[in-house]
Amino acid sequence: MTENGAKAQLHRYKLIGVAVAVLLSLALILGLHSGKVCTVIVNGKIIAYAENESAVNKTIETLAAQKTKQLDQEVTPEAGIELKTVKSAKTPLNEKDLTQVLADKVNFVTKGTVVEIDGKPQLTFNNRQTTDKFFNQLKEKYTTGENCELSFEENINITDKQVNIKNLDTIENALHLAENGKGEPEIHIVSEGDTLWDLARDNDLTVEQLDKLNPGVTENLQLGQEIKVSGSAPLFTVLSSYEITEKEIIPFTTIYRQDSSMALGTTKSVQEGRQGAKNVTYQVLAENGRITEKTEIKKEILEESVSRIVKKGTKFVLSSRGGGLIWPVAGSITSRYGSRWGGTHSGIDIASSYGTSIRAAGPGRVTTAGWGGGYGRTVVVSHGNGIYTRYAHMSSIAVSTGQYVDRGQFIGRVGTSGNSTGPHLHFEVVRNGVTSDPLRFL
Repeated sequence: MTENGAKAQLHRYKLIGVAVAVLLSLALILGLHSGKVCTVIVNGKIIAYAENESAVNKTIETLAAQKTKQLDQEVTPEAGIELKTVKSAKTPLNEKDLTQVLADKVNFVTKGTVVEIDGKPQLTFNNRQTTDKFFNQLKEKYTTGENCELSFEENINITDKQVNIKNLDTIENALHLAENGKGEPEIHIVSEGDTLWDLARDNDLTVEQLDKLNPGVTENLQLGQEIKVSGSAPLFTVLSSYEITEKEIIPFTTIYRQDSSMALGTTKSVQEGRQGAKNVTYQVLAENGRITEKTEIKKEILEESVSRIVKKGTKFVLSSRGGGLIWPVAGSITSRYGSRWGGTHSGIDIASSYGTSIRAAGPGRVTTAGWGGGYGRTVVVSHGNGIYTRYAHMSSIAVSTGQYVDRGQFIGRVGTSGNSTGPHLHFEVVRNGVTSDPLRFL
């Protein structure tokens, strides 16, 4: 063989070697992607590909053991996991990724307790002991006073069953849900003029519904206060009935005693008042801590109150130049005191509109309240010390005989009753049985 022929043959051998290497590599690659893999199916849906069933089972067992340790009770995978070994070009997951996918996609269950409220599952606990602890803490929150009895407005049913551990509630979370519900509330910030009635109306609620959204809220809203106006109401309505005893003040009363030896308008305290004290026991009904009814059932007086006694002067001193009397009605004088039409006019006539209010010119006791002949409807007031005032021709009378009236007190209305030519008040001042000019004392 010539030298050139040898070189050519060597080149062919090299090409054949390269081709063989390429074919072997392709075969290896094709073998990897066309081999058997384990398909993991949960509830009819493929969630992962693994090297084999053993790897899947081992990972699930490891996850179940970890969750069992965390909950301190047995945890198992939920039924519905299917493993199929098939020929596939899919690349199987490594151990880390397989663990993460199975932890996320596979449901693990345990024997737990479900709390149903009015037929709807609302809370899930890992066991009865946790459930009892939750209810004890919930009741403790609303236990107060003496002889406290608690109940729930809703129908509550507790059952033991297999539960998804992802749905388990902690006691802390359950207490929050019990008080606030599961919805996200809409908050209103109280501004000036807001009332519970307005907030309820503006948000298509009743005041009762607003109360349930805001346990403990009162009608005395404060600026900046947060009020829930939407969202879920508390899961439970805890009804409580209890007794509470409160120490209360007994306010003292003030007794006024008229004293004719003291000048009108003067007072004198002759005995200081002192507050008393009492223990009052109430029967209280409440919903979620908000008092709905409070009834007094027992009272114990600890200390009686002492009345304040005040002497009040009634001695009416009538003097001229505006002493002691006020104008009984607003108006103009149409007839003065003194001689008139060949006789004597015993008072003054004050013209005023029909129905105008008439006031007592001074304090005293009513001696006449009724028809007075030519005077028409008449009121006479005795001010003591022989002093009287007469109010005549009234359209109506607002006081009665024997009644005590204060200076300025309403006693009737202007009219034209009796011998009268038009609406006016005939006003007289009588001293020791003799009339005097009223203008001297107004």
